[in-house]
Amino acid sequence: MDYFTAGLGGIGLFLLGMWLITEGLRLAAGESLEQLLARWTSSRVRGLASGTLLTALLQSSSAVTVAVIGFANAGLMQFERAVWVIFGSNLGTTLTAWLVALVGFSLKIDNFALPLVGIGALVRVFSPVARHRSFGMALAGFGILFLGIETLSGGFSALGDGVALDGRYNNVVLMVIIGAALTAVMMSSSAAIAVALSALAAGLLTLPDAAAVVIGTNIGTTVTALIAAIGATSHAKRLAVAHLLFNLLTGVVALLALSPFVALVIWLGDFLGYGDQPTMMLALFHTLFNVLGILLMTPLEPAMSRFLMTCFVERETRGVQLRYLDRNVAAVPDAAPAAICREFDTLFSDYPQAVAGLPVATAARQAASVERQQHLDAIGDFFVEASRYPVSDQASALMSMGWRIQHNLVYAEETLQRLNTLGNALQRMPDYEAVRDMLTPWFDQVAEQLGKILGGSQGVLEFVELAPAYDKVKRALLQAALAGHISRTALDTGLQMCSLSRRLAEQWLRALGHWRAMQAETGLPAQAESGPESEQMQAGQGHDAEDALAQDRLPSRQDTDTLS
Repeated sequence: MDYFTAGLGGIGLFLLGMWLITEGLRLAAGESLEQLLARWTSSRVRGLASGTLLTALLQSSSAVTVAVIGFANAGLMQFERAVWVIFGSNLGTTLTAWLVALVGFSLKIDNFALPLVGIGALVRVFSPVARHRSFGMALAGFGILFLGIETLSGGFSALGDGVALDGRYNNVVLMVIIGAALTAVMMSSSAAIAVALSALAAGLLTLPDAAAVVIGTNIGTTVTALIAAIGATSHAKRLAVAHLLFNLLTGVVALLALSPFVALVIWLGDFLGYGDQPTMMLALFHTLFNVLGILLMTPLEPAMSRFLMTCFVERETRGVQLRYLDRNVAAVPDAAPAAICREFDTLFSDYPQAVAGLPVATAARQAASVERQQHLDAIGDFFVEASRYPVSDQASALMSMGWRIQHNLVYAEETLQRLNTLGNALQRMPDYEAVRDMLTPWFDQVAEQLGKILGGSQGVLEFVELAPAYDKVKRALLQAALAGHISRTALDTGLQMCSLSRRLAEQWLRALGHWRAMQAETGLPAQAESGPESEQMQAGQGHDAEDALAQDRLPSRQDTDTLS
């Protein structure tokens, strides 16, 4: 029972160390690692190199996979490039096997593991610099990881003393299943490989059996991406399937050619002087195994990517489901603001069309309003999810701007729903047609003006051009009521709809101002602005509108002496 306790504790220490290393290095590097991932993927080779480098640094292919999904969702990385980052992460994770084999079984761990834990903990507690504290956490993680290897190795050594290797364990398929199961349960291929290395060092496994376990860990590691794809966007699903296909293809080919592959590794091990170190040869097998996968996928990837781009298209359609935001994006602060901007894109373009045609209220118009409300609620849920993760001050400011966009659009949608409700009530009145004929030109003008502002052909201040039309429709309603052409109830309803339409436009324009500012901050291409008014605003004029937007309001009557 002692070996079971030691093995369980060793796995726990190893996983804890891995987590501390990953989180510590990620926080210490800040945005630089994510910026590298976003910018250094302009080709397949660069994508492969960045995936390998980041995984080697973070010691976690899962963290890189989630980050890649986030950038792909945000549109900051093409799918074809993201696939190669995923392939590179598989190669980068082989560094863990080399680290364990070179250090964990070749040196006396107590001589450096405990000092690493002590120094790292002291830096984590006493350093005044946040980045240094994160680095201290990673340093302590390395020490704990090595202590886990020592504990795990000791447990397997005790087990090996009482178990004779008589060939009955030489079942390749069983070893693959064990490797996949260990990885799926522990959610870490590195931990499963550490178990295989420890069992190999203790003599519990032969090199072919340990190699089969490694093949199983590569298949089992796809579980992380598959779980991340559940309920996620189409980008996440495609990348998860690409990861699965890569690992399955590589695993099947390596399994079919296991005997000659192992023979090649043994020959290379003898040539390099590792013939008497089975753990080093297993690390070599792990590396060659993943290089084999990359070589196999090089000619196949273009066809695979084209096929996957035709899959999971249902998430690209309009509906309650978010197109660019999911929990994977929430975990990547650099990608979240750009994804938020893209998510709002279609919502803004809906409102000019939603206003056009009022005061007529139809079932289709009301259904579309409910759908937009659900879309906005889903975006709000994303913000709640994203708030669970640590972010930089810049990312926090952008997320706050996103909150304001969502907040104003929610109010705009509620106002639009009230307009639809009043439109329904108006349609039941006997003088409906007279009021409709007066209100329709006004709503059409509002819709046209919102469309021009959204297209960038007019600035925010240009909405004041509607002031004469606003006063005209109110006077027409009052004159019709005084002449006895419409009832007082119809008059009240018409005036309410005029007032609500003005409020809707103000809320929409506030959201638009924040959206454009967020686009500028994230570097996304904004709508091209043209015309003398927008040129004046770009040159520094129109300060009243900009100041009003900064205070979360539109130019009021005091700002413009109009739109009352």
